[in-house]
Amino acid sequence: AVSRPFYGIVSSNHPDATEFSTMGDARVGTFRFQLDWRLIQPSEGGPYDWSSADPQVENAAVNGIDLLPVLYGSPEWASGSYREPPLGSEEDKQAWKDFLGAAVQRYGPDGAFWQQHPEIDPHPIRAWQVSNEVNSPTYWEPKPSPKKYAQLLKISDEAIREVDQSADIVLAGMFGTPSRNKGIYSWKFLHRLYGVNGAASHFDAVALHPYSPNLAGIKAQIRLIRERMKKAGDAKTPIWVTEIGWGSANTHGQPLSKSLKGQKKMLRKSFKLLLDNRGKWNIKRILWFTWRDPGDGQDVTGVVC
Repeated sequence: AVSRPFYGIVSSNHPDATEFSTMGDARVGTFRFQLDWRLIQPSEGGPYDWSSADPQVENAAVNGIDLLPVLYGSPEWASGSYREPPLGSEEDKQAWKDFLGAAVQRYGPDGAFWQQHPEIDPHPIRAWQVSNEVNSPTYWEPKPSPKKYAQLLKISDEAIREVDQSADIVLAGMFGTPSRNKGIYSWKFLHRLYGVNGAASHFDAVALHPYSPNLAGIKAQIRLIRERMKKAGDAKTPIWVTEIGWGSANTHGQPLSKSLKGQKKMLRKSFKLLLDNRGKWNIKRILWFTWRDPGDGQDVTGVVC
């Protein structure tokens, strides 16, 4: 008894129309993908090139699937690194805000994309995820910083709501237990983010990536997050699990890699756990990572298992 968008898929590649049709047949409700600024505006002050995103938006809409774009990726001209946020100067911040505003103007309600394609039933983007795994040095350079992420969150919220006041702003999915070398556990990062004045007013959902070898680890991570949210007076804000999953390579010594049978078992058990506790934990979305196992172009995972 949940709405279709509750269950979703994350893709690490660009699925084609046939794959989106398979998602539609399987009743996938949400598709999470990266809206890469570096690809869309490679040159400073240059035009926006939406060719990497348009097919995904179109194919998702045709199959009745909600979209959750991850706003990420700094061009060389805006930052010292692809993984470093564009906060170095007022010009860089404004360029980021301009990019987000253009994205909402294209794919949001009454967006240019829908006007250019009247043959497609409009399925505007209403939720936007600001960055990815910001508590891990893998995605945030030079090192994770709740204060700096709060800055990015604030200017992103302002840029998006200037175009669509009713849009939902989703926190970057926080990896539960990143490397201790500069990484910050998800619940500690969130606690520090709440400590930044005004940060809580700039998002509508907390997002988690509670990867774990077992269900006990998932429970522990979500409970710790919920504790921090309650202490901050933010218990009513929902949680979106924007990544969860296990691979199927059955690599020895890799706790997140199972056999195909083991992967299927963990998918069913984890989804049941989150579904059964969706009220207590206030969970609004569950997204499986990934549509295809990394490195294997033929192994379709997730809902078709």
